[in-house]
Amino acid sequence: MITVRGGQGGDGEAWQGSKPKTVKNFKYQWGRNIKKYIDLPAAEPADGGRGGNVYIRVDRAVDSLLEFHARSTWRAKKGYHGSAAPHAGAGRERIRVAPDQEDLYVDVPPGTVVRRKRSGELLGDMTKHGQTLLVAEGGAGGLAARRAQKAQRRGRGTSARGGGRVADDVEVSDIDLDEATWTATGGEPGEELAVELLMRVVADIGLVGLPNAGKSSILKASTRASPEVAPYPFTTLMPNLGVVKPAERKAPDPNDPMDFSAYDDSKPTNGPTLADLPGLIKGAHKGRGLGRAFLRHLRRTRAMLVVVDASGEDPVGDYLVVREELRMYNPEYVTRPHVLALNKMDLEWAALRTEELKNGVEALDEERVGSKPIAVLPVSATEGIGMDALAEALGELMREEDEQRIAEIKGRELRRTTGEGAEMKIRF
Repeated sequence: MITVRGGQGGDGEAWQGSKPKTVKNFKYQWGRNIKKYIDLPAAEPADGGRGGNVYIRVDRAVDSLLEFHARSTWRAKKGYHGSAAPHAGAGRERIRVAPDQEDLYVDVPPGTVVRRKRSGELLGDMTKHGQTLLVAEGGAGGLAARRAQKAQRRGRGTSARGGGRVADDVEVSDIDLDEATWTATGGEPGEELAVELLMRVVADIGLVGLPNAGKSSILKASTRASPEVAPYPFTTLMPNLGVVKPAERKAPDPNDPMDFSAYDDSKPTNGPTLADLPGLIKGAHKGRGLGRAFLRHLRRTRAMLVVVDASGEDPVGDYLVVREELRMYNPEYVTRPHVLALNKMDLEWAALRTEELKNGVEALDEERVGSKPIAVLPVSATEGIGMDALAEALGELMREEDEQRIAEIKGRELRRTTGEGAEMKIRF
């Protein structure tokens, strides 16, 4: 929760602060009827400048919202006063306005959701680098003394003496007014707003499982990320991101001039992005173990990788607990495609019951666990067993998802009609 406040507008310049200036007349000649010094009229007083706006900006270099715990108030600078604007406008007959104040940008990581604190109204969903959102406008600058008086006179249409009407073709500056009425106006206060910043990780695949199942080890083995790994539960307290390493291309045969395998572009150069979430426990959908704070990160993921400790007492029961927690938090989670990784296969007793675990997962009721896994792969993150097959399965899963999305877009385009007898042009 943070409070943002736009800068207050600068005050308009008072009429009494501007004085006429006496300068030497370079056309003066002795014996002629020309003044040696001439008086220049006082310059028009300047209006105050606008206060700074407050923007929320996405920066990919920022990876968390932890800095906002130490700073909860963000205030833009106050606008410049009119008296500080000698360079605002050229010439003495033009309207002079103080320059606008610099805007304040609050940098947040990609995936940040901005809401109002009390009403919960969605203000913006920040997902792309460089995206900005105006949350608090700066106050308008005050009017200078002469301009404020003119605006007041035009609005009322009456003179300062007697209350009579003023003709439309009469300039207000030509009317004899009391100097006490020539007053400047102050700048308007900036907008103040209390907002809630909620971070949701932007990733293709979410890593879910019970504590100490080996999710961080799989992330470390399959990506270039370096999460903390330790042999105790709840080692991961914040989501970690990593991009799956691309498959190594085969080097061309130096004896075969027609070997172009190294230039094969059919394989993607970048793999999907994985998000390692803290471990789930039974009752996480109710907030136990901060489960609700972590389960929300799965809303942007397109698929999931469920990790189960195959060396545990009941790996099938662990898989069932994870799927039920996902279903009770958001039923849409269990409809997404997922891959099941049976981790810690480097242990002998875990490798011996691989087929038993696969059959147990296939026998589960779909009403409780949702869709069946696309693949059930035995892996070992510490020994590197099955990691290549896992990376290939995740890449194939993402390619199928992309093809399905393209097919849905084409289907929507084909269902569009432009009327009878009209030609429909569609570009894919």
